[in-house]
Amino acid sequence: MPILRTDDQADSIEILKLIVETKDYYREITNVVEDGELANKLEAIANERESFIEPFQNVVKDLGELPAKPDPDKTLMQVIQGELTKLFSVDEKNAILDKCLQEDGALETAVKNTKLGQKSAEYQKLLNELAENINNTKKTVQALKG
Repeated sequence: MPILRTDDQADSIEILKLIVETKDYYREITNVVEDGELANKLEAIANERESFIEPFQNVVKDLGELPAKPDPDKTLMQVIQGELTKLFSVDEKNAILDKCLQEDGALETAVKNTKLGQKSAEYQKLLNELAENINNTKKTVQALKG
């Protein structure tokens, strides 16, 4: 029997999944970069992003769904991808930071396109805070590219 989800349920699960994936990506990339200062800044971004996991898990639960488990294979692929980017890139730092921006782009699109905020003011506030975090992260990453 197929499971039918509302758009709100599907959006909340997708946003939560992308929050976890981007947090994991930033955290895994810190293990790849050799610049300690850059690693610290990427770790700080991962920590900020992690602060959105529990609130969005609650949104998913409020909508009657169960949060999805992260895909361990995807995390491994992110590490391998980071290593390959570093290996084959002339400017490894900018290549890795471009990949960070790309990863955040999927989350940004999901946040912009959801109608979850129409369900409640609390959801809208949370979405606004996440959008602000993504925007600040983009500015930070762009500044790191120098």
